[in-house]
Amino acid sequence: MKRFLTLSIAFLFILVCPVFSQSSLTIDTAIAEAGSYFTQRINQGAKVAIVHIDAPTGRLSDYIFEELWGRFEDSRKFIMIDRRNLDRIETEINHQYRSGKVDDNTLISMTRQYGAEFLIHGQMTALGNEFRITFYSTDVERASSSQRAYNVRNDSRLSALLNVPADEEVERAVAGMARAVSQRTTIAIGRISYADTQTVSSLSAWLKNSIIAGAQKQRDKLQIATESESADFAVASRGLTVETPVTGSGNVNSIQAVVTGSYSPLDSGAEVLMQLVSTSGSKVVLATSRFVISGSELERRRLSLLPDKGNAALTLSEFETKQQAIDPYAGRNNRWTFTVTPDVLDGIYRDNDYMTMRIYSERDCYFRITHVDINGVTQVIYPVSPEDNNFIRAGQTRRIPDNTRYRMGPPFGEEMILAAAYDRPFLPGQPSGTLSHDSISRGLSVQDNRNTQMSPSVTANFSYTILPR
Repeated sequence: MKRFLTLSIAFLFILVCPVFSQSSLTIDTAIAEAGSYFTQRINQGAKVAIVHIDAPTGRLSDYIFEELWGRFEDSRKFIMIDRRNLDRIETEINHQYRSGKVDDNTLISMTRQYGAEFLIHGQMTALGNEFRITFYSTDVERASSSQRAYNVRNDSRLSALLNVPADEEVERAVAGMARAVSQRTTIAIGRISYADTQTVSSLSAWLKNSIIAGAQKQRDKLQIATESESADFAVASRGLTVETPVTGSGNVNSIQAVVTGSYSPLDSGAEVLMQLVSTSGSKVVLATSRFVISGSELERRRLSLLPDKGNAALTLSEFETKQQAIDPYAGRNNRWTFTVTPDVLDGIYRDNDYMTMRIYSERDCYFRITHVDINGVTQVIYPVSPEDNNFIRAGQTRRIPDNTRYRMGPPFGEEMILAAAYDRPFLPGQPSGTLSHDSISRGLSVQDNRNTQMSPSVTANFSYTILPR
């Protein structure tokens, strides 16, 4: 979480002070030595901001922060920056860093605007059977840093701080969201998906339920939106990310923020990133939290990072092949805005749920929708006959199917919807087959009424996962 200051600020003059001891220290000794080093070298009366340390668990990060804060405060030498401002600094830094918009001057000015003269931060990483913890002190005005690094052995205290139940980590993240809002806020749960894809799994569903449970303990600040409100917002936002809602629905306007996130493999476990994002036009990131769920926790709770295919989770190679196959529907070369979205915000359906989708187009066009089941079997589901009206006017949102809903059921796993739009009307046709990059690419072309081959002007897709109830 603090890698931005060690990797991206290339112009900082790093005063590396090697203090690598021959023997490892306890976590408490490492914190005490770092606190003593920096409190002796920072000018008395300086304004100091300490942000949370990037550590494997939230409990450990909090512990290091509190202990280090106590060392600085007990010295009575410094003006400590208000902790509410620390949350804002950390949230903004995380948002800027992950969005790729950060630059050196931005980071320096970002910290300076909250009045800090020195920023204390750090990171802790595994090093074989031990850990390496590095603390940094950045002089905001002079753009220079000093650091101290220690090897830390895994004693009983550190083990207790590392072995944290996953639901405790989620509860901590939700508590951070509650601190980030100034009044009671209605939130919806959006997609918490695998890496940089739309894919959701049993882990996504578990995280959603845990967020709801955590929010119920923060009732004075957080209110979970109803299923109806979330469904309306999913349709109105016209996308799988947080966009400015279309006005006109009370349910839509009642949602003030959305929880989104992602998770990635880390050793045998998963690293989870969660963010609370405002639904206002500026879409400000209100809070950010990152934590690790261990492999033993995933196994104990029978959670998988990738969606199931029948009774087993997809392998990584199967998943990557599937993602490559739908690449022609990524919409990178779209000539205008065209979206297809489900009526759930988080991409999760349960057995016997019903689904509808919405098609939106910025221009007049004719569209086709293809369904891909969990086994990779593709089939055009709209239009299937000359009577189906697959024309959509500019600025219009069409509900598909028109007068019914699709019912979800087994086999459970991830399915996909692929949509393509064309300038002219075309013959319905019934192409079907097995999902592959070649078959998808060939299937994009259609014939118009004069038997002329046409390629789509725009494409879009979404995935969703069906889970047992």
